[in-house]
Amino acid sequence: MMANITSIRSVNAGFASLPQTQRVVSATSSIGESALRTFVSNTVDPTVYFVGRSESAGSKITADLQSLNPSSKVQFLRADTTLLSTVDKITNQIAASEEKLNLLFMSPGYLTTQSRDKPPEGIDRKMAISYYARMRFALNLLPLPSTSEPTRVISVLGPGNEGSLDMKDLGPAAPGSFSLTAVARHTITMTSLAFEHLSRQYPNIGWIHATPGVVATGQARGLPAPLRIVLKVTEPLLKCISTPIGDSGQGFFYLSTQEKFAKGLWLVDWKGESADSQIAEGRNRRTNRGTQWCGDDKVEAVWRYTEGVIASVKK
Repeated sequence: MMANITSIRSVNAGFASLPQTQRVVSATSSIGESALRTFVSNTVDPTVYFVGRSESAGSKITADLQSLNPSSKVQFLRADTTLLSTVDKITNQIAASEEKLNLLFMSPGYLTTQSRDKPPEGIDRKMAISYYARMRFALNLLPLPSTSEPTRVISVLGPGNEGSLDMKDLGPAAPGSFSLTAVARHTITMTSLAFEHLSRQYPNIGWIHATPGVVATGQARGLPAPLRIVLKVTEPLLKCISTPIGDSGQGFFYLSTQEKFAKGLWLVDWKGESADSQIAEGRNRRTNRGTQWCGDDKVEAVWRYTEGVIASVKK
């Protein structure tokens, strides 16, 4: 039966009556902020770490979250997560303070029309924030998941939009191969394949690659002025076809708390409905528009490449 926002809100409200102490790491993007607000509102004694670039936005969100739930423990960590070295500093700080983690929720974005944008670490910022930094977060925090409570890792990106990759050019680095479309295809496909690998290595963790659908966020701030004007003009239409940001937060809280998603690999939308064309044996199996983007050989090839890129940035 398909989930709807009314039933999701009802289930989420019931979760608030259960005794629990939850620990979550998230980001300050519009989707991440909405998920945080829902999480804090529907848990009894949450400990929250959230990451973002703006100190003023972080201070405001902290105050708002603590007013929503006075028993919550909220800490903002100011950082640029396009840099893996920064991710290391953040995760070291969290690991020094916590002994367990219930949820790692990753939805940072970096919207730009600029082509390749390499900081000193040598990884394009768009690919770093959508994929490599998220993998580094997950790997660094893997020692923390509780053995007695469910743990989920959620990466908000775009399952259902995977595509075939050149396994010899996962950069992509070949002349003419790098574009915004290529970045999206690579990061989405590599996330699904990497989560397949990680779900095999850590089967007691829920590895959830989720699509938010169409959600109006603040990422357009990084676009050139003409494109921002176009988006402003079309904003009323976008609101008609987009998911309300509050509903999105409710959906991602649902994914983070329902037993169904507690273990294994899940490629779903924000309401927990499959973002794949086929489901077998209670878990998602991938076949997308006839393209052969999946398979054990591709899972391992992508993971080997990912490990190499991540290892190139020393801890």
